[in-house]
Amino acid sequence: MAKLGSYYGLCPLIESKTLLGISEDSEKENVIVTLGKNIAGKYRLSDQKQVCCWKTKEKFSSPVLYDKKSSKYVAAFNQSYIKLWSYEDENLDKLKKYKFNQQIYTIFSNNEDTFVLFENGNLYTLAEALESRKTLNFEGVISNIEKIDDVLYAKVNDQFYVGLIVRSEDELYLYWTKYNSAKCVFIKKKLYRDTLYSLKGCVIHVMENTAHLLTLWSDGRIFSYILEESDMPFPGELFTVIQHISTKYTVCISALDENYMAMFGANSNEEGAILIIYNTQFKVTQSKQSFKLFTNGAKLWNYENNLLLPVGQNLAVIPYYLETEQLAALIGSHKSIQSETNADVTLVQETEIVSWDHKFKLGDKQIPETLKLKMNDLLKQGLPESIILEELLIVIFRNQDINFLSLCIDYFSDIPEKYIAKLLKYLTVLDCTAFPNQLEHPSKSFPSDLQPISRTELIDKILCKPFSEILLLPYLRSELTLSNVVTLLNYICFLWSEDGHLLPVKNVVKNYEKLIEWSFVIIDANYQKLLLSKDNSVMEALNNLNNLILQHLSSFEDLKFLSTVLNYFKMRKPCSNGIGTNNMKYSVEQVCLY
Repeated sequence: MAKLGSYYGLCPLIESKTLLGISEDSEKENVIVTLGKNIAGKYRLSDQKQVCCWKTKEKFSSPVLYDKKSSKYVAAFNQSYIKLWSYEDENLDKLKKYKFNQQIYTIFSNNEDTFVLFENGNLYTLAEALESRKTLNFEGVISNIEKIDDVLYAKVNDQFYVGLIVRSEDELYLYWTKYNSAKCVFIKKKLYRDTLYSLKGCVIHVMENTAHLLTLWSDGRIFSYILEESDMPFPGELFTVIQHISTKYTVCISALDENYMAMFGANSNEEGAILIIYNTQFKVTQSKQSFKLFTNGAKLWNYENNLLLPVGQNLAVIPYYLETEQLAALIGSHKSIQSETNADVTLVQETEIVSWDHKFKLGDKQIPETLKLKMNDLLKQGLPESIILEELLIVIFRNQDINFLSLCIDYFSDIPEKYIAKLLKYLTVLDCTAFPNQLEHPSKSFPSDLQPISRTELIDKILCKPFSEILLLPYLRSELTLSNVVTLLNYICFLWSEDGHLLPVKNVVKNYEKLIEWSFVIIDANYQKLLLSKDNSVMEALNNLNNLILQHLSSFEDLKFLSTVLNYFKMRKPCSNGIGTNNMKYSVEQVCLY
């Protein structure tokens, strides 16, 4: 179980955007805060007191760190040189400068070593950089048109992983390596999922002694990419979906331990900010804290069971607590209870084990590979059919994959009314070249704008789907244009005519019931458009429908007469002359003797 404590302000900020970083000090109760380009200080967490302050006329270009090996404080200045100093040093401007012929991006630490990262992607320990700065071989790791956006790092057992998020125009890349002092070789991976989605946050997270790159995308999905598996396609496997944080903006992610990570970003209701602790073992949000203000581009730091982040004009400290019995706290029903041996009442608790291994089955029909990957991602989340259908339709509409659209319509027995309207709109306006079967209907009364036959085969399937008239009306009103309405009415008239056909899996009675139902709902949803229109095609479609209805109403008189005759036969009575049955002087009855 994880829990966030009450937060408090550690120190005021000059401006949240100028906060360069927070790092650990030689004393555990202190943190080093680089407040801006010219000022840094040590603060004690226990009483929020400032221990010391460093000011400089030269600008910090990295956070101030404490290097354990040299027992000194270190920082980069103006991206061109490094200075080291002791606690007693007050004037940083008089310190010795260690200059480099390459620009320094930043310096960072893994609690044991301090590393220097250059703008061109070269990475060295602080000791290597200082001792060999005049003879360093700066090989071009990244190209001149690429720029580093962020640095990720994590330690797995004795192995230190470093990742660089690099931007080149509108594209993002991941450069990652297992740091080796002998030779540091970066592996390059393009950070992309689809043109529809953008990267909103990432972190190297250690799970089961394996380094995973977790990437958060603009649709709220997090993917897990195992860094060691070079053959694994990017972005990896779907890990989870985040709901509490808005993914319209950048999200800060920090790994707390193997089972937890913290995320900070805009609230999903877009009112202020939110900080959550997410359980990566059971994939649930276990604690959250809301804030009134959100600043895009804010950072998040983790230090000694404390999360530090800028909130307004202050640096906030939020303690967190991680407990061991995570599953017990989440479920609370799987733990065995030890009852007394002589107790009158015995408590029995059982845990039912269920399987979510659901497969998308469409017989032996072929599913396009792109959509198969999409379906697998959605099914792993256990999403309802309506959400899965929505996601699939986005891809189908974009790729105009009619074959798979037909498979989906067959598979989903109940299609939400919203998507029934969208599908009717889509099929009535789609270009005929998108249909693989170009066979045209030979009848002259067949609506020409619904050719070929394969188009109306899909429309027939949709017309057979169950729906609620109350729910469908507003979607038909908003989705269908006047031309769509005319096209559908003409097709219904065709189905009612002698040249028409039955809807799939429908008898004659059910077929006419569906056609009458659809005629009513289409006209009801668009009666204002039809009433105000002066288009001849609208009047023609309505007149055709009216004539068909009158023809069918006239047949009711013949059916009434036939019903009377059948009733007389049923009652085994002769028909009277008053009903025009002079030539019907007998009845037939079959008697079974054996």
